[in-house]
Amino acid sequence: MSDRNDDVKVYHDKKAKAEDYKSSAYTLLLVGIIGLTGLVLMITGVLPFRLYGTGMITYGVMGVMFVVFIVLGISSFQSSRTYAKEATDEADLTEKIKAWAKEQITADLIKERVWFEDGIPDEVKYFQYFEAIKAAVTQEFGQLNASYLEALCEELYTNIFEGK
Repeated sequence: MSDRNDDVKVYHDKKAKAEDYKSSAYTLLLVGIIGLTGLVLMITGVLPFRLYGTGMITYGVMGVMFVVFIVLGISSFQSSRTYAKEATDEADLTEKIKAWAKEQITADLIKERVWFEDGIPDEVKYFQYFEAIKAAVTQEFGQLNASYLEALCEELYTNIFEGK
């Protein structure tokens, strides 16, 4: 039997992703630039030590590795900018949905939409209420990313039923 949430992945906030990519970019660029600089200084004899091994092959491999770090750092900066833009759009949509839900969805309305037999445990009610909130949001705003919708509806459920 397949679980209904098999296709739902953990939601990752776009703003947090942008910050992660940005910090990775700084790290990769720093390591790449310092490493490449150190390597050049070793090859030119400015630094008093050398890498021992198979000669220029070692320096070549390390040089390529540091250049790859720099390229990955630049790529991470570009990804960071992309996610930052998406984070702004996502934050706007989230605020719009929350404002709509505050005006349109009440605990009583959700309870009216869901029918239960007597003696149903609260855990089952939670899932039915949660699905009703998801359905209302989807009906109003169309299809949304499944993990985003799950995370947002968790927050809406808390606001609606626990008054936070």
